[in-house]
Amino acid sequence: MFLLALDWGYRSQRSYLVRAIPVGLALGALAYVYAAGRLLAPLYALALLVFAGRGRWRWLLATWGTFAGTLIPLAVYWQNHPGALTARYERTTFIEKGMSLPTIVGKAISNYLDDVNLWHWVSSGDPRPYIHAWGAGQLFGSVVVLAIAGAAIVLMRNRGDLWWRFVLVALVLSPIPAALTEDRHYALRLLPLPLLLVVLSIPALDLLLRAARDAWPARLAVAALVAGVVAQFAQFERSYENNGPTRTELFEAGVSPLLERAVPGNRSVYIDYDDRYAQTHALWYAVSHGMSSSRVSILPDGGIPPAGSIVFGRYQACDYICTELDRSHSYWIAKAAGTTPA
Repeated sequence: MFLLALDWGYRSQRSYLVRAIPVGLALGALAYVYAAGRLLAPLYALALLVFAGRGRWRWLLATWGTFAGTLIPLAVYWQNHPGALTARYERTTFIEKGMSLPTIVGKAISNYLDDVNLWHWVSSGDPRPYIHAWGAGQLFGSVVVLAIAGAAIVLMRNRGDLWWRFVLVALVLSPIPAALTEDRHYALRLLPLPLLLVVLSIPALDLLLRAARDAWPARLAVAALVAGVVAQFAQFERSYENNGPTRTELFEAGVSPLLERAVPGNRSVYIDYDDRYAQTHALWYAVSHGMSSSRVSILPDGGIPPAGSIVFGRYQACDYICTELDRSHSYWIAKAAGTTPA
């Protein structure tokens, strides 16, 4: 949405204010949709300096002003809830108190280079099982080839087109938020990367398809690219067939059967006061099954459920005597004895 608004704002003949507002709003949307966007949106806003020049300063300032306006609710929230907007960053960043600036920069550069290793994305992808089926590529090699060719075309033929110049700058900036975290090849934080690669493939694909009308070498190149996509898709299908059924970690399909066993009839289920995952699942189960939420009993700190009652949890172990009855990976149900262990 941001790239489309920017392309229209760059090429339109409308007034600078009319052209600026959609771009500023799109930047604001980017800042709200995901935690990484709160860094990526200001980086992209700064990268708009690519367009700075005679006749475009008012448009640029109006875009920045619109973007700043979209951040007012965020600023109000920050004022009312100090630290809430940075909590996710603090949990995921590799930066620790006392690290020197050269160490931070060196680590960030190393992370950046690791994350933009396109061979990794073509051959493997995100190692997290809830995002990708490990063992197959997560990005088509044909897209990478076309994007590299497209970048070369932009540098050689379209250097004067500021929008394409911005796409190149945006591609370089997009992995920065992910590079500041401790997780490598995290696809959700790196989503702008494949998107911009697809955009950059457009000039090469356009040139190739026009050449394929008359030249057999170009037709063979198109056929090779298509064959590469088909082969990679077949590889992914085989990998998913073999590895997909084992991707059960952090998938929570087994939680509902656990709770069904925990609350037969009119029984209540007891949950530790700070086991938020278990509380959320139990309350959602109650809503989706027409069960009174009062049957989901949240224990106070140090509370002990009645003897013989059923307890549901994930990360918190019983701090009283209980016997585990069933488990689905990290989720479990147990029968409480009602006494504190010696």
